[in-house]
Amino acid sequence: MAVQELSLDVALHIKYWHRCLKNVLPTGYTSMDSSRMTLGFFILSALDLLGAGAETFPEDERANIKDWILKCQHPDGGFCGSPNHKYPDAAYVDVGHGKQTMDPANLPATYFAIMGLSFVGSLDGVRRDDCLRWIKGLQREDGSFGEFITQDGVIQGGTDMRISYAAMAIRWILKGDYDSSKEDGADIDVDQLVKYIRSGQTYDGGIGESSRHEAHAGYTYCAIASLKLANRLSKSKDSEPISGLTNVDSTIRWLVSRQTGYTTESDEEEEGDAEHAPAVKLQGIYTEEPAHEDEEFVGFNGRCNKRADTCYAFWVGAAINMLCQEKVELLDIPAIRRFLFEQTQHRIGGFGKCPGDPPDIYHSYLALAALATMKEPDLKPLDAALCVSIQQKEKIEQVRKAALV
Repeated sequence: MAVQELSLDVALHIKYWHRCLKNVLPTGYTSMDSSRMTLGFFILSALDLLGAGAETFPEDERANIKDWILKCQHPDGGFCGSPNHKYPDAAYVDVGHGKQTMDPANLPATYFAIMGLSFVGSLDGVRRDDCLRWIKGLQREDGSFGEFITQDGVIQGGTDMRISYAAMAIRWILKGDYDSSKEDGADIDVDQLVKYIRSGQTYDGGIGESSRHEAHAGYTYCAIASLKLANRLSKSKDSEPISGLTNVDSTIRWLVSRQTGYTTESDEEEEGDAEHAPAVKLQGIYTEEPAHEDEEFVGFNGRCNKRADTCYAFWVGAAINMLCQEKVELLDIPAIRRFLFEQTQHRIGGFGKCPGDPPDIYHSYLALAALATMKEPDLKPLDAALCVSIQQKEKIEQVRKAALV
């Protein structure tokens, strides 16, 4: 008799996300106080994917969430990541030469704040023009973006593709997917950003912080999504290359090779005597015979020869979705679903990072997003570039149009 495969227990997962929204989080989240805006977005979007979004909340609860987010808005543009990192506007005073004594806004928090607002209300409370000018000021000469600007006007923070993605998503929400830099001079330099992304493609097809760094699935997704949001991932004719990538076929091949088989004995083998351990195939190395072939459980890793990790099911799956949505046969979807449902889905709801791990907000959301890209029937369809439901993307377009009017 065939064993019935596990599936998504929608009610259990909704219960998990309501617990994250309304109860005090475990002490392990204390160190993430500056990232509360991020956690808020994951919770709101997860409930939306499960069909229990903010529209089902009482009106006063939506209003409280909106007010909480807007209290983190910086007077110079952008948002801080937590109310504990944002002073009242009156405290941000000029102490000479335009310098201010308080904490600056940061780009990732701004992305999550604006996305969060789209779930609980309109964008009419966002200082749109200030925010767009602030984002433009975060772009470096090489096209990359920093996370914040110091009192001395210096752009600080990482130079990787994640920051560029946050900038492009904010720009798309507030401005649209067209390049208006030639119209009013208030836009970022999209061409320079494309050059920066192209420079990050490595010899094996993936994308890293630069061509001299190791390719990484998260960076690869962020680069591709940035191009998608900038309207630079399309081509007018089949014979024309995609302008934002140097070698699309190589990128797809690298992404597909991120699939890696998982067996329940893997951890025991790693802890045992290495000399007598059975030979295993390298994880995520592309060969004529994929390492995951005929495996019951298939996960994804972010770099060659790393362990399978829940979140990469989204980073890889969504990137492939944007590059070649019609080629679903490139992924072993039945085995991927088994890995997520039987190995990292938790009995209390949510998903863990790796088999045996407790659930956490980050991996729980990206597992749902990954399943949505694979057209899981109990989830809303997902827009791969924005990492929200297609329904929510359409709502964002509506509130953007209203804000522009």
